This record gives sequence, structure tokens and C-alpha cells, in this order.
Amino acid sequence: MEIIEIKKDQQQYISEIAALESDIFPDPWSEKSIRDTLENPQARIWAIISRQAPPCSCASTAPEHASETAASCASTAPEHAGKPQLLGYVIFYYVLDEGEIARIATSPQHRRQGVAVRLLEKMRAFSYEQNITRWLLDVRISNETAIHFYKAAGFAKDGVRKNFYANPPEDAILMSCEVETSGSDRA
Repeated sequence: MEIIEIKKDQQQYISEIAALESDIFPDPWSEKSIRDTLENPQARIWAIISRQAPPCSCASTAPEHASETAASCASTAPEHAGKPQLLGYVIFYYVLDEGEIARIATSPQHRRQGVAVRLLEKMRAFSYEQNITRWLLDVRISNETAIHFYKAAGFAKDGVRKNFYANPPEDAILMSCEVETSGSDRA
């Protein structure tokens, strides 16, 4: 896994982020919205990609077909080797000493594998460089998994914004987190 910063000329990743948005969120961002974000000098999009080949189904093959399936897997492996696969991304805006997580997502098959944690670590390093001391976000009140993740990452509930979300209508929990910067515990 590697973390990359998405740039406006990386159409492949912009398309993949938009596709993951559509798979995960009831209110997905379009490719245009993502490209527009990349035009903003106060925004960053980081993604975690893997260049490993997807797992082959050889192991689940019946013993009598194992040799032909192994040959098939070996012949297709080069076409998948090194092809980047999007595991997750974060869209982050910042002004002065505050940053906002506008979106953070992990592909369903890569959840609970540390992808989102690594994205937060990247944000933390960037925040340190930029003297960003506080992160903000909003989350659907029904998204208990995300709320639990944010609390574990140090976020606290600041309030509720009534009917913030549409499609379906729902309240948002506002959360924030203090971020260690050059002026705090570091020597």
C-alpha cells in the first residue's frame, strides 16, 4: 500500500474515486466535483493504492483441476501485476489552523485493514507541516461505524446539525479533534 496525493491530471484516480463515491454514499460527489476540489489550493485529496495483483482463485480449485487452474492464474498474473487499485481516499480542506474532512472512504473489501487510519496519519503529517491544529467533520447520525472510528481517532462530538443531509434526510453529528502541531508536544 502506498499513499499518493491526487493531482488534477490523474483522471484514472478521479474516476475511481467518483465510482467509489457512488458505491458508498447516498449523495456521491461527481467527477466534476472532485476535479473542482483539485483546483482549490486549500484542498488535498490523498488516496491509498495497492499495486499488488488481486488474489487468484487457484486455492479454491478442486484438486483434479488444480494444474490447469494454476496455469490459467499464472498466465493472467502479468496483466494484473502492478495495476494500481484504489483502497480508500480522503478529501481535506484547510484554512489557517483548521482542516475539514469533507470525505473519507474505504472500499468495502478493504475495511478494517488500517486504510482509514493511514489516511489520518497522512493528514496528521500534513497538518503538522501546515500548523493545522484542529480537524472538523460531520457524519450522519445513523453511521455508527464511522462515529466509533472517529471517536477512537480522538474526535469528540461538538453538536448536532438538524436535517443537514438529504437523500435520505438526516441529522449530522458535528465532531472535531485537536491535532498535535509544531507548537505542542514536539521538541
